Amino acid sequence: MKRWKYLLFILVCLSQMSCTALLTEQEYILIDRPVDGMVTFHGEIYWLPENADIRKIVLLGSGQLRNIEIHIRDKRRQWELARKVPGGQLPLEILLTAETDAIKIVKLSKTVSSRIKTVQFYTTAGKRN
Repeated sequence: MKRWKYLLFILVCLSQMSCTALLTEQEYILIDRPVDGMVTFHGEIYWLPENADIRKIVLLGSGQLRNIEIHIRDKRRQWELARKVPGGQLPLEILLTAETDAIKIVKLSKTVSSRIKTVQFYTTAGKRN
């Protein structure tokens, strides 16, 4: 019976520590690498020279985006849906967790005029890329 009490106590402590880690505010650092971009029929593609641990994307530009999808390129070089964003006014911050070298932004709603001028990739302070 004492074992169960100790186990329960340890589980409670671990859950408290993990909740604290989740609730602390992250410090984001700009990934200082050149970002290339290209507009295709299926969306706008932005890529880095090598893989990076991306935690936040900031879209800079003018206008308002509506109904966009963020796709990441996986290890097999295939596009995988990472996030659906209902939209917002540019500049727009999108939180994301991805290990990739390329991101594709697909605008599903073409009725709103917007122009993405720059895409910035961020990582957390502990993950210096």
